[in-house]
Amino acid sequence: MPSSGPGLLLASSHRIGAFAARAAVLGAIAGLGACAPVARHFMETRALTTGPNGPQTPASAGAPFERVAIPSGPRRLDSYVVTAPAACADAPVILIYHGVQETISLWSGAQAFLYRNCVSSVVFDYTGSGDSSRPARLAAVNDDAGAAYAFARRRFPHSRVFVMGHSMGSGPMLQAAPGFSPRPDGVIVASPFASLRAYGERAGGFYGLLARLTPDWWDNVRAIRDVSAPVLVVHSADDKVNPVAEGQRVFEAAREPKRLAILKGYGHNALYQKPQAGWWGPALAFVTGGRCDPPTSKAGDCP
Repeated sequence: MPSSGPGLLLASSHRIGAFAARAAVLGAIAGLGACAPVARHFMETRALTTGPNGPQTPASAGAPFERVAIPSGPRRLDSYVVTAPAACADAPVILIYHGVQETISLWSGAQAFLYRNCVSSVVFDYTGSGDSSRPARLAAVNDDAGAAYAFARRRFPHSRVFVMGHSMGSGPMLQAAPGFSPRPDGVIVASPFASLRAYGERAGGFYGLLARLTPDWWDNVRAIRDVSAPVLVVHSADDKVNPVAEGQRVFEAAREPKRLAILKGYGHNALYQKPQAGWWGPALAFVTGGRCDPPTSKAGDCP
């Protein structure tokens, strides 16, 4: 989720005018009981739709990878798959559910970081995002969450598979997680909002109106109560997009066993913009069972 928050809508007078028009339309149709379909339309076209994938790949950061089209019903999800070095024993896998307005290219550095730390990874673009099938649909994104997990299990049948949602990505991941079979070996919730409605109300403006008029599609506090796998919540006290208090609410609602890692000095997107041990250390310990001694590690990687 971009760190600029509602500033994306207010960057120019043109966008301010567009904002006013959208708010007026939503206000007018609210009395007609049509707000949910319209809100869905705006979410699908403004939030879940991104441009094409960027040029960066894990190979750009030194990690071999494979580009795979993951089937999700009739759609195809663009993904990068990175397999840990052969020298790594019992390498775990992290399936990454990225945030809003992101594409898999942005996660190339993080995948290379995990590769150096003996962790395999899969990151994919949802329907409507990057180079995946279009158009974006909320129901399709929820279905994509299960399809990506099924793929990760097929691709790494003998490995421990963990799932990680970052920001918005925690929404579809946690909603789908109770149906994952077999159960994930662990669930990592990174920098989450408590619910999509809470995020909209906090952002204010157009998003605030949207939040008040629509169903709360992704309520992470409610959804995590149904997750039976071990849980790790990672949140920075300096997150300016989703306050750390929201991550704490998600943690408090989770079942045992669970862990909470509150970091300091990291922005909302630090885990992929500048991947380093300071942010990833708790996640690495979680997926390795406390082991953190990969033969390919570099300074600044696994502590």
